[in-house]
Amino acid sequence: MDEDGLFDLVNEAVMYAKEIIEKEETLAPFAMVLHETGAIESLNIEPGSDHDSMYEDLLGILKEKTAKEDEVTACVLVSRVIIPEAYKAESESGIRVHLEERSKKGNKIGARFLYVPYQLYQNSATQQVTMQLYTPIPVAFPPEVFV
Repeated sequence: MDEDGLFDLVNEAVMYAKEIIEKEETLAPFAMVLHETGAIESLNIEPGSDHDSMYEDLLGILKEKTAKEDEVTACVLVSRVIIPEAYKAESESGIRVHLEERSKKGNKIGARFLYVPYQLYQNSATQQVTMQLYTPIPVAFPPEVFV
């Protein structure tokens, strides 16, 4: 697995989530996949009222896509979450990146959540909202997409 490509995938996902949250102060779940060529493809579904069902729908789409397309080497599924207290994050607000790699398929612990804590600030003069990101918190678990 190309570590630079994996970094680019995660970075693009987090920066896109940051941009949307700064603009809209909300975030519908979305997914991205990394191809062998290094190309990153975005996967979105029509926003619905229930973010949990959108997340599950995207998870299903990722499972189907990765099963059919061997050139997909990694994927992320991104959502806005409240970070569990047990992780002692700088902020309870977070972007959760569900990251999986084809090369870890079959590993007992082959997937990760990256919880990226953030804090929103609003400029009182311009009303512009900006986000400060904190150090991601990794949490490993068994793969769900590449199975």
